[in-house]
This record gives sequence, structure tokens and C-alpha cells, in this order.
Amino acid sequence: MDGKVKKTGIYENLSKRRYEYWYVSKSGLKTMVSWLCWSAPQSVVEEWSNSQVK
Repeated sequence: MDGKVKKTGIYENLSKRRYEYWYVSKSGLKTMVSWLCWSAPQSVVEEWSNSQVK
């Protein structure tokens, strides 16, 4: 998955059926910070995505 990650943000991992939040440092180091499964209720998805973007 990290091959598709170009900048910090939320990505959909189709093979694992989940959302992932990735952080990309200035040096290019990619770190998956958190993830949330697609079966989570929409309210949880919105709360999670809003908490990632600060």
C-alpha cells in the first residue's frame, strides 16, 4: 500500500477493505498512523477522519 502513498492523508486500502491514515515526513519516510475498517458506522468514520486532519 505504501507504494501508492505520496503525501500525508487518508487512503482506501482495497485489498484489506479499510481506510488508512498515512503520515509522510519531509524526508519521505511513510508511516501508517491508524486505520479503520469499512464496516464501521458512518458516524464513526466521520469522527475518525475529522480527528486525523488537524
